[in-house]
Amino acid sequence: MIAELDAISLYEQMAAATDNENIKIILLDVVKEEKTHVGEFQTLLLKEDKQQVEELEKGKEEVEEILE
Repeated sequence: MIAELDAISLYEQMAAATDNENIKIILLDVVKEEKTHVGEFQTLLLKEDKQQVEELEKGKEEVEEILE
């Protein structure tokens, strides 16, 4: 997942750095694909690691408490 997130960051930076609209379009399309990969890995992680599910819920609750 870290590699996918790194790729998203890299491709977004590259898209922001170019004035070539064709290159920008392709890079941002690749970003969407990488985000799909993150979703796939996250889904697998949550199916296989119940502790991760619990910790994500705790994090969600903490954010909701802070933002109330």
